[in-house]
Amino acid sequence: MKALKLLAYGAGGLLALLLVALGVAVLVIDGGFVKARLEHAMQEKHRTLTIEGEPRIRLYPVAGIALGKLVLTEPASDKVFLALDSAEIAVATLPLLSREVAVEVLRISGLQVNIARGADGRLNFADLTGAGEPEGSPERVELRIPAVRIAQIAIERARIGYRDAASGQEVTIDDLSLKTGRLDGATPGQVAFSARLTGRRPELDIRAQAAGAVRFNLQRQEIGLDAFSFQVKGRADRDTLAVEIAAPKVEITPSYASGSAIAASVKLSGPKHRLDAKLNLAAAEGTAKALSIPSLALELVARAEGRSVKGKLSTPLQADLARPAIELPKIAANLTLSGAGLPQKGLALLVDAALKADFGKQSAAGELAARFEDSNLRAKFAATRLAPLVASFDVNADRLNLDRLMPPKKTPAKGDDRIELSALKGPRVSGKVAIGALTVQRLKLAELKADIKLAGGKLEVAPHSANLYGGTLAGSLVADANGNRIAIKESVRGVQLGPLLRDAAEQDRLEGRGDVTLDVAAAGTGVWAMKKALGGAARVEMRDGAVKGINLAEAIQDVRAVLGSMSATASDPSKRTDFSEITASFVIRNGVAHNDDLQGKAPLLRLTGGGVVDIGNSTVNYTARAAVVATSKGQGGRDLSKLAGVTVPVRITGALEKPAVAVDFTELAAKSGVDLVKALGRERGVTEKIGDKLRGLFRR
Repeated sequence: MKALKLLAYGAGGLLALLLVALGVAVLVIDGGFVKARLEHAMQEKHRTLTIEGEPRIRLYPVAGIALGKLVLTEPASDKVFLALDSAEIAVATLPLLSREVAVEVLRISGLQVNIARGADGRLNFADLTGAGEPEGSPERVELRIPAVRIAQIAIERARIGYRDAASGQEVTIDDLSLKTGRLDGATPGQVAFSARLTGRRPELDIRAQAAGAVRFNLQRQEIGLDAFSFQVKGRADRDTLAVEIAAPKVEITPSYASGSAIAASVKLSGPKHRLDAKLNLAAAEGTAKALSIPSLALELVARAEGRSVKGKLSTPLQADLARPAIELPKIAANLTLSGAGLPQKGLALLVDAALKADFGKQSAAGELAARFEDSNLRAKFAATRLAPLVASFDVNADRLNLDRLMPPKKTPAKGDDRIELSALKGPRVSGKVAIGALTVQRLKLAELKADIKLAGGKLEVAPHSANLYGGTLAGSLVADANGNRIAIKESVRGVQLGPLLRDAAEQDRLEGRGDVTLDVAAAGTGVWAMKKALGGAARVEMRDGAVKGINLAEAIQDVRAVLGSMSATASDPSKRTDFSEITASFVIRNGVAHNDDLQGKAPLLRLTGGGVVDIGNSTVNYTARAAVVATSKGQGGRDLSKLAGVTVPVRITGALEKPAVAVDFTELAAKSGVDLVKALGRERGVTEKIGDKLRGLFRR
């Protein structure tokens, strides 16, 4: 968790402060002078440092400093950033000349560190560490690890807190205690650790403890554990959590590696989640530079969002602790997925993979082959830098049904849901995706190809192309964290409308072929803001098709029939209105799509219209007009010669999700030459009858 990493900065900052104080003390013996210099240095950073009493200084044969109560505020504020009841650090002087750190004592009592990230993303200790300043040359500097010997460490009653003003997240490590015996790198020393972790967003209340004998020598790459154990128990949101790690005996040196197997388990249970994982690592072999663990085996049972996974994963492990580097040369996984939308017996997933990472060179590479149902997927990636990430990838699949793999779709996103693209800043990634047949959200695409590039905070999926229901799709998608902006350009050509709508919208209302051109962009911090800011253009063209469910010519005839007190024919799903073409273009500004050029041609009818679709507020105000051209017979053989020139206006208004559809009788009366006022007086409920007629066209 990133927050936990930030919490560690507090303890590191305190240690740095004490070391600075010790460095000053090497030059001057007077504790009062040290106190004055430290307080002045913090004043220059607009902080207030208060130290009760006078620091005690010693230089030889042990250099050290001891402080009483100390309080350091945040910049230009009286809020406490760091406080402690007492602290003492002392190191042997002569070993420092030979790059050896011999800590005689490190004792801290009553430590409090309050780390905060502001709404602008700046941390409240950035001025102390230089964070946020321009980075220097990217050239790597090889650091020599000094030898470290510790006589004792005693930290008690420590508290480290973190809060994020933007997300509202809060994490606190409280009741932190760390006590050690002698850690000289030669013989194991006892270590005892305990702490309580609490938080908000997510809600946390977890206790952790560790105990056992530890031996390490970082300079010689040696590490040893004896009867070491680590436990975590508590609550995360509404789930209970339990973690246990047991390492009876581990010894790793440059010349040999030995010990017993290491066992670990993780259990998470709650109303919506379940995780039961057991990890076993075989006894280590080889050396620190050629460490080998013959078998790493994981057994897993997990459940979430109505889906579950059960199975096993195994791989040998090879590592070089000096570089450091790690390799998992043969990962084999046999998993079964079950739950809503999956086969009754579950979906078997077989995975073969390999992974290696060289943290010294900041590089990594891996490849994967997966088989499930009748699908085969292959992927590979390579990273030339890990932080920030610089990587490339290639993904190929013969067929992929994401609807079978992903949990059922939840309710649509709320209009105020936040869209956060800041994670795109930093990494530089490029790659290609090719899928022979893809099913996603019931849509079926074939020969999908896409180039993907992420750099400078901008993600581009361009160009991309696919075959789509007898037609083609091509275009680009850009998500830019600089301004939180999304832009889409798509060109759809010759798509079969019937199958497309049946799969995408579960409606069987249209036949024919269609073209769609879309060029839109929006910026904002949330869904609602982006909808309100949407701008661009769109055009729709349909040809050689039909609208199912109504014969529009008959519907117009029925309008006259109802007005003449004749019985109207009910909407019949088997009927249809053929058309040779329908076109419409939209200009979109500030989330409102304007159209005034609707044109439709049918054998005996003409369709026109115009209006607005307010995407930002999810409303529509549109009028479509159907008119009969001069002819003797209409669709279905009905005589429409007397209806030539009659235009029926249909108003579509209200919420975009469920608009109201009604005949505009005022316009109909003004332009049809029919005395509707008298007709309506003779026929009770005629408004509803005509409205029902024309609503059949829209399924409303």
